[in-house]
Amino acid sequence: MSLSRSLLRFAIPFCCVLLLSIALSANARDITVENGEMRWQDTGEPVALFGVNYSAPFAYGYRAIERRGIDHKAAIDMDVAHIARLKLDAYRIHVWDKVISDKQGNLLNNHNLELFDYLMLRLQERGIKAIITPIAWWGSGYPEPDPEEPGFAVGFSKSDMNEKEHLIAAQERYLTQFLQHKNRYTNRVVATDPDIIAFELFNEPKHPQPPEDAKAYVNRLINAVRAAGVTKPLFYNIAEQGNKPQFAEALCNSNIDGIAYQWYPTGLLKYSAMNTNMLPAVSRYTDPFAGIEACAPKARMVYEFDAADVAHTVMYPAMARSFKQAGFQWATQFAYDPAVIANTNSDYNTHFLNLLYTPGKAISLMIAGEEFRALPLDYQASDYPANNQFGHTQLSYTDNLAVFDDGKQFYYTNSTTTKPKQANTLEHIAGVGSSPLVSYTGSGAYFLDRLENGDWRLEVFPDVINLQDAYQSSSLKREVSRLYAQHRDMQINLPELGSRFTAVRISGTEAESAAQTMEAMSGRITVQPGIYVLSEKSSVKPASTIDNRYYLPTIPTVEPVLIHQAARQHTLGEPLIFRVIAQGISNKAQVSLQLKYQGYNDYLTIPMTTAGQGVFEASLPEDDAWQQPGKLEYVFTVNDSGKTITFPGKVSGSPQDWDHVTAGQYHTVLMPALSPVVIFDPALDRAALITPQQAIAWPASSASADGESVRLEVFEPHHPLGGSLLRTELPKDLTIQGRDLTGYNALALRVRATTHKDILALGVIANDGLAFGASVAITNEWHTLVIPLDALKPVATVMPRAYPMFMPVTLPANSTAGALDLQQLSGLQFQLPASRSNHHKHRRGIELGEVALVALSE
Repeated sequence: MSLSRSLLRFAIPFCCVLLLSIALSANARDITVENGEMRWQDTGEPVALFGVNYSAPFAYGYRAIERRGIDHKAAIDMDVAHIARLKLDAYRIHVWDKVISDKQGNLLNNHNLELFDYLMLRLQERGIKAIITPIAWWGSGYPEPDPEEPGFAVGFSKSDMNEKEHLIAAQERYLTQFLQHKNRYTNRVVATDPDIIAFELFNEPKHPQPPEDAKAYVNRLINAVRAAGVTKPLFYNIAEQGNKPQFAEALCNSNIDGIAYQWYPTGLLKYSAMNTNMLPAVSRYTDPFAGIEACAPKARMVYEFDAADVAHTVMYPAMARSFKQAGFQWATQFAYDPAVIANTNSDYNTHFLNLLYTPGKAISLMIAGEEFRALPLDYQASDYPANNQFGHTQLSYTDNLAVFDDGKQFYYTNSTTTKPKQANTLEHIAGVGSSPLVSYTGSGAYFLDRLENGDWRLEVFPDVINLQDAYQSSSLKREVSRLYAQHRDMQINLPELGSRFTAVRISGTEAESAAQTMEAMSGRITVQPGIYVLSEKSSVKPASTIDNRYYLPTIPTVEPVLIHQAARQHTLGEPLIFRVIAQGISNKAQVSLQLKYQGYNDYLTIPMTTAGQGVFEASLPEDDAWQQPGKLEYVFTVNDSGKTITFPGKVSGSPQDWDHVTAGQYHTVLMPALSPVVIFDPALDRAALITPQQAIAWPASSASADGESVRLEVFEPHHPLGGSLLRTELPKDLTIQGRDLTGYNALALRVRATTHKDILALGVIANDGLAFGASVAITNEWHTLVIPLDALKPVATVMPRAYPMFMPVTLPANSTAGALDLQQLSGLQFQLPASRSNHHKHRRGIELGEVALVALSE
């Protein structure tokens, strides 16, 4: 349904606010903090709440929704419905005080505050609890420049906020008025709203002053909040200061009830997707303050977390496991993208999460929530990589797959062959792709929920295709993903339904639903986005109590799109599969590969076969004509309803046409067997650089007579002690998995020291994302060093630049890693071991050229 229609249908009139407030109160529960644990006051059970941050009422999201001419409340309706669909039960946001206050700290009753009220209404309807941070300090511009703002914090630093008396007084005034604000939709006062279970006082504060002064400031804010009528637990950030135990102890000696942490284990703002296994980075959450006695009675929350710039679907469950192991009872991802602008990922470009546009990641977050609620506090997991299996979850980076199975729920983030433990007892199924229970040709998420009478409710979301890297710089003009509402085949294998069940569509108008009653044949039906009731009965009239609310943004007119990732090089004699993802074409469309060697005129046409989820494949012919070294040039054609389009460029016609205008070709170089496999090329792979945690140098471009290079040089005299220089990932156009690497037995790299001589510790990231390495001597002359792979042994794995900054620099070496598996190779790492040699007095570093796998003669 359209956004305006959804708003008219589901908005709650003002006359019903009092009745709604009474209804909402039935779900209200208070919490207490006892011995460092949050517990529900009515049952004494420990709290375990897991969810998201979401900022549509404020900041850039507010303006972007407005620019698109979309009603903010309708957008909120949709997002809250999808958040609840993922069974998330926690919401946190830092309120943009600069937007809703004046210079003196008085609360402004403006549209942003009204939308905050409305959002709280919708969250509370769905039983989602909140922890609110009233003071953000941040300007509302990001990723744009800050607009003109009225708030008391404008023009002042974070440090000013806890040092300048007039600003502290403004904060006290603002906190009092904000907490005593009455929600216009629920009739609840913020301070006593039973669905707001706690408050975090200030978002990511900075305290340059002595710890005791920081403690005094925190107590002053606490006094203002308590005077405003708040009896709920209060939290304050302990992690943003870094590893400052004196500050942490002073904070924990204040009157605060809980301490707040964040976790961005993969860093922030890489400006491209991360193409390497980051599971080692979330093996455990390190809390340097865990041993401080004063902190033991404090509750713990994670106010923000994300595996930023990571598109894989394995990270969230692993993070939830590590949170429980560290004693956290609340964790909220930052940030859920509003669906009406999520096709651009412009809200926070380093984050990308939305049920419609990142369905695998959304199901991953759903799995993480289940584990966060189910695992006991202080859960003890195995060391990595054994902890890829924990609770009811199994993780596989190579398959981009998380599977959850507790006997009643079966969830998966990608196609899987894993069979559920007990298919007869399942009540909830959710997934992307296919499984032993559901065979599906679409690419969106779907949900199956068992109803009390034995019928099943099926909810199907649209197909999605990724058009380009979603993690580039922000722009509302850049479309990174697109939805398609198409008819797709779905085969359901549930014992309770059998193979000849009836499916009735219940979303949409009555006429639309009546026209879409299907009888399954061998468990197979054809579905489109919407909600269905599935029953073994031959005649079905769905109960009126079944929720048929279904929200989608406007889906653009269907047009063909084809996405392909060319391989940089391939080895002659190995099977080469050309794979494309296509959307916006009919089931009868013919997709073909048009192939030739560079320098030839005629293309060979090879029909492609479908592999499901919009994927089409074709293989390089095995005859001798296509087993010659050289550069392949190729395009793809789509023939649909008598029209032919060529990709790349979506050009009308075919390359066989005499007047065809090309928009370029894809290329792959066919190399003779055992040719070097370049795994880092500084001229091409700038986006493959990853800054390590506590990096001692920053990569700068350089060049030599042999070509481009990367310079990593340190000038500060204390850095001869050594540290991490660089980590790289494999670029997307360099495929290792599935290639025959038999015979490759050495690593070759062009490198030199920027001093007279030095030692370089290098490693390859392989088995489960762990490192194998060796140390080599280098001089200030360029040399190609050749290191036998059998000389590489398990070494500590260099971690990416994480927040908070006290996260570990390395993960210890795994002695059980086994032999180096080149099929899992996903990157490189470079370190300088500690040294006190005289020639390191003023500077130290390396210049790095190409790195390649090579085959040495025996």
